[in-house]
Amino acid sequence: MEEKYGISIKRFMCEELKEKFESSPNFFITNYKGLNALQLDTLRKELNKSASKYFVVKNSIAERVFGELDMKDLNRFIEGEVGIGFIGDVIGASKIFAGFSKKHPSFKLNCAFLDGKLEGADRIKHLAALPPKEVLISLVLLYMKSPITGFVGVLKNLLRNFVYAINEIKNKKEEK
Repeated sequence: MEEKYGISIKRFMCEELKEKFESSPNFFITNYKGLNALQLDTLRKELNKSASKYFVVKNSIAERVFGELDMKDLNRFIEGEVGIGFIGDVIGASKIFAGFSKKHPSFKLNCAFLDGKLEGADRIKHLAALPPKEVLISLVLLYMKSPITGFVGVLKNLLRNFVYAINEIKNKKEEK
């Protein structure tokens, strides 16, 4: 007996979504209620810059896939119009999602699943507030360099003080 077309499409969507979850362990679950297709397309274009993708997902399909992947605790975030962002660059995508939610108040960040941990919307906003990667690297290098710079300064001052002491001794001997 041949399978119904609708059932085969749903099975295909489940398999495709499962592959995406397995290939991208970091993802955001959002609610896009009140946004039109043009606004979502703008979000997708922005996310492409950070090696991330955004998909609108049917709730029943997402719940089924979460059940198959032993992630049933995420089902509580599947309400209303759900979209899932599969993340490449976590910080960059966080900035994009947070900025987009500020421009469009109806867009809600429900949760994030990062490095095997469930994180709330507050964590996403915290990640978005971090400075860019280049700034963080320069700060780390600055802090690594500062003890060495301080040590060099101490040695330089010791030598300078030694030279001043020798010079003072020489001046006193010349006065006698």
